Amino acid sequence: MLILHGWMMDERSYAVRLAAALMHIPLEIITDRRAEIYGPTLNDEEGYSNVGLYDVLLCLARQSGSWWSWPEGEDLTCLKWALEGLEVFSAARRRALIATMPGNAETEEVTLVLRGLEDRLSRARLAGNSWLCGERIGFADIVAFPIAGLARDLGVSMDFYPAIRRFVRMIRELPEFVVMPGIAACH
Repeated sequence: MLILHGWMMDERSYAVRLAAALMHIPLEIITDRRAEIYGPTLNDEEGYSNVGLYDVLLCLARQSGSWWSWPEGEDLTCLKWALEGLEVFSAARRRALIATMPGNAETEEVTLVLRGLEDRLSRARLAGNSWLCGERIGFADIVAFPIAGLARDLGVSMDFYPAIRRFVRMIRELPEFVVMPGIAACH
């Protein structure tokens, strides 16, 4: 069985738990607060440690016996964009959650990530796709979901992001969906 060393409140660790649930891959989960800094770590059956969200998702893709395959070409570019966006969002969210004084957590960087996600989702929808990279959910969608689902933690109003709201609803409606503390049920 694969062993995930992650932290419950870390967005990247959540993305791994969500991916594993959607792929029907059982995980043993060990709480490791270091994941907040270094990202999740996944130990496979051969004893190898995969560190960081990209490598962990790649390991899950290799373990999957289903239709999940590692993206290529434009889909891989979209996944890398989502990974970079999640890192920006995670850093801003951590700063907001540990701040001693209230402040404006909706930074220009976070706004750019959310606008980029809204644009990509809207373009995909106009092209006839339900998800970022096609008709089926993929790794880019899983990585982008914590950004969309946790944006309210930064005080972001979702009124200006209808495609993101639809995206969050679609993922929450998946039968294998697993929740993360902090993701509001009001989308």
